[in-house]
Amino acid sequence: MRCVLASAEGIIRDDIGVGNELFSYVQLVLQSNTSVSVRSHGLEILLTPIETIAGRLVLGFLKDESLSDAVRCYVDHLLLSERRWPDSVEQLASQIDAWRGKRYVGLLRARDFAQRCAARERLSSVAIGTLNVGEHDLYIFSTNLLPVLPNAKLCVSSACEDPREAIREALLLDRYVLGEGTFFYEKLFEYDLNVKIDDSDLETIAHRLLSKDLQSFATALNVSPSEAFRMQMELENKYLLRFDVGLECHAYVLGLTGGKKGEKQ
Repeated sequence: MRCVLASAEGIIRDDIGVGNELFSYVQLVLQSNTSVSVRSHGLEILLTPIETIAGRLVLGFLKDESLSDAVRCYVDHLLLSERRWPDSVEQLASQIDAWRGKRYVGLLRARDFAQRCAARERLSSVAIGTLNVGEHDLYIFSTNLLPVLPNAKLCVSSACEDPREAIREALLLDRYVLGEGTFFYEKLFEYDLNVKIDDSDLETIAHRLLSKDLQSFATALNVSPSEAFRMQMELENKYLLRFDVGLECHAYVLGLTGGKKGEKQ
C-alpha cells in the first residue's frame, strides 16, 4: 500500500510523492477530525485522521483503497521501522554536503591540539570529508581500513547509507567506549564500556528489555501503546541506543548493572 503519513510538524513518510503538496491540509484534518479528499497529479487522495502508536496522525491514501484494521497495523509497523535521530545528530548531518552509497563516519578525540593535528595529517589520505565539531573532528571515509593513531580515540561507524545513522553510531561509541585507539561499531560488545543510566530510567529500560514488543511494554507499564512508544523514543534519543538492535541492548544491560564491562559487582 502506498501512503502519505504526516503529523502536525511535518511529513513522516511519502510513498506517493505528493506529501509536500498535501501538507497544507494536514492541520485542517487534525483540527476538524474529518477526512478530506484532495486531487493531486491526477490522483484522488483521501486524507484521514488515524490513531497510531505515535499518537494522532494523518494518513493519505488513494481514494479507491479502504482504511481497515490491517491498514492501521501496517501504519504502526511503518512507524516502528522508521528511523529517528536526535536533534544533535540531525544538525551534524545537515553540515555534510554529499553522501553517496554506504560510507563510514569517524569521530576523533585527541589528547591535545598537537595530537589532533597529527591525526588529521595521518587521516588525510583516506578521508573524503572532514568537519570540525568543537572538541571533535568528524571524518567521512569510504573504507574502514584506517591508519593507527597514537594518543587519540577514533570511533568509526558501520557502513551506512544514511549519514545520520553513521553519526549516531560514532557518537555512541565515543560516549560509552573507554580508552584510546580505533573503535568500530560492529565490535561494540568487545570493548570496555561505561554506560551510565539515570536512576529514574532504570525500571523503564528494564521493562523494555524484558518486553517482546511495544504492546507488552505498554502492558507492563500500564500505559497506552502511544505513551509507551513516546517513552521508548525519548530513551533512545537520550542514550543514543536503540532497543531493536541487539548490539545496543547489550550496552543497556551493562548500564542496568551499574558497572563497566568486566567489572565484578
